[in-house]
Amino acid sequence: MSQTFYKGSDGNFYPVGNQRNTANNFQRNNSFVAAPNQTPQQGQIFKRSGAVYSKIRNGNFEGNTIVNAWRKTKMGLMQATVTPYSGGNGKGLEIVNSQGKSGNQDKEYQKMICTIKNTSIGTNQTYHVLMNVKTQVIVIQDLGLCITPNGSGVTRSGKRVTGYFGKNFKSR
Repeated sequence: MSQTFYKGSDGNFYPVGNQRNTANNFQRNNSFVAAPNQTPQQGQIFKRSGAVYSKIRNGNFEGNTIVNAWRKTKMGLMQATVTPYSGGNGKGLEIVNSQGKSGNQDKEYQKMICTIKNTSIGTNQTYHVLMNVKTQVIVIQDLGLCITPNGSGVTRSGKRVTGYFGKNFKSR
């Protein structure tokens, strides 16, 4: 296929008409235009939160779960550390039982302490929270947030992360 050119007022030659022989569809005004019958590629979705569940190896709470979570917000980076709660008088771990309406929905919750640090503002807040022993979901009712081991993805820097720390979408 032959292509015809015309000489512009600046002395350069330009192709005539709708001929698309330019490399990578890069037009002379330096803007990318998608070729016909092609859709623009969707950008990858990056995770903005994550949580790591670990077992305590030594000390008073050996074998119990500790959680480190992070969340990127408009206000900066929010970091949460959730540790077991030993009780007011050092009584040991406290387990709370709840019963459903029909009686067959018994659930066990472990009392824990959540410390949330906002790195950009420099504030530390402490909350009493409950962790479902079976699902390991932690709900921070005062903030309307939850931490769960479910969820996986990749951060913008390419790190593989699991867990979720964000808004609690579960209805009451």
